[in-house]
Amino acid sequence: MVKGRSELEVAMKVAEIEARWAQEEERLRQRQAIQDMKEQAALQTDEALALIDEYRGLLRATLPVDDRLDWESLYDRRPFHAPTFDESPPSEEVIRKELGVPTPSPLLELLWPRRKARRLELEAAAAQTLQARQADYQKRKEAFERRVEEERAAYERAQAAKNAEVDQFRVAFERGDAQAIERYVGIVLDRSLYPEGFNKDVSIAYVPDSKVLIVDFQLPGLNDVPRVVGYRFVQTRKAIQPIEMKQREFNTFYESIVYQTTLRTIHEVFEADYPKHILSVVFNGWVSGIDRATGKDFTACLISCQASRDEFMEFDLSRVDPKESVRALKGLVAGPLVQLAPVRPIMHVDREDHRFVEAREILVDLESSQNLVDMPWDDFEHLVRELFAKIFRSDGGEVRVTRASRDGGVDAVAFDPDPIRGGKFVIQAKRYNGLVPVSAVRDLYGTMINEGAVKGILVTTGYFGHDSREFVKDKPISLIDGANLVHLFHEHGHNVRIELKNAGRRG
Repeated sequence: MVKGRSELEVAMKVAEIEARWAQEEERLRQRQAIQDMKEQAALQTDEALALIDEYRGLLRATLPVDDRLDWESLYDRRPFHAPTFDESPPSEEVIRKELGVPTPSPLLELLWPRRKARRLELEAAAAQTLQARQADYQKRKEAFERRVEEERAAYERAQAAKNAEVDQFRVAFERGDAQAIERYVGIVLDRSLYPEGFNKDVSIAYVPDSKVLIVDFQLPGLNDVPRVVGYRFVQTRKAIQPIEMKQREFNTFYESIVYQTTLRTIHEVFEADYPKHILSVVFNGWVSGIDRATGKDFTACLISCQASRDEFMEFDLSRVDPKESVRALKGLVAGPLVQLAPVRPIMHVDREDHRFVEAREILVDLESSQNLVDMPWDDFEHLVRELFAKIFRSDGGEVRVTRASRDGGVDAVAFDPDPIRGGKFVIQAKRYNGLVPVSAVRDLYGTMINEGAVKGILVTTGYFGHDSREFVKDKPISLIDGANLVHLFHEHGHNVRIELKNAGRRG
């Protein structure tokens, strides 16, 4: 209660009390904010230490994992989800209301006979309208059901074809086919889970004569691995400050990552290869960075190590010192790994793919009146290769086309030499006379992973639906439909056309 000798005195006292309350509330808010930041610093410290621990346990994390490929996971067992016909059948009550058919009234119709005649006339019209609408409804429903059955059949055919490819892949791998072995190991290594921020990129080659598998592994650079071991609240600045490893500790930490990744990869390859096609693994660890002397980007082989199956399987990886294990395997390094000094790889993945064939020139004989949809599929693939050869050639790149059997799952491969945005691109050309199924886009993504490509490009004479565009939103895949393909040809001085025979069904 506030008392005073006048209203003014009371108001002044109230204002003073409210000001003190406001100051106290502000102090409480500041104390709470400081406490929140201290708690946030503790939470971030726990997260940083957990991430560091994941990196320190790279080798330990893979030991309890069965690295053999789960073949069942490759099959598409998803049932077809048929859409429902959501249109309601025609209602007699609605039609009578639309036509204004009156309710029978014997007394009124007895007094006014013309009223009954009008009612009967409207009822006859309503019956005819109902019959016509029922026939139209039934026609639309049957057409919808036929379309659904066609889509179901197409879905099941595509699913069966994909699953048959998995069967063929498994048979080829277990038989010892070189391409299947490379693809299999690529999938295994891609599915190997690494800590957050460890973005691996792997290229694989298998030498059948010597049964040697070569793995070119893009290692994280010095700036790609975590350095922060904690966070502290700085009272004077009212801020959270990261605490980084000492340089000597970081050097040891980075070396441990490289050596563990080397052993982990070799272990996963041997364990996954249950038919024992691979007698020896060569691991080349590559790293990209900036030359401090010149300021230019570089890519160098940081470590190269070869291990035979018999020798490596004698190691107890749960008890080894990774650095000493690599030394025992005669691994090559050039001094402290943090110096990023290059070594010569023991064996290197050859960029020249044995699937490549001589390209054919199609554009020179192409007539502007020819519909690309009607071209032979192999001519269309070579035509697309010519187009992308023009596009990549401007930046010093090249495009190679694969043999007609397409066993490798790609139609063309582009190599961009740019050290930052370049790499291996997978290009697939598909002649479609309408909607491209989303399964084709998923297959391209799987091929990218198997090929170790940085990007995939799917080119078609048809068009892509919503599901396909949603699928590629967070993936390095470009979808080029018929309209954009024509535009690209026009940009490069070639007048081509695409006319879909069932274009009216788009939507």
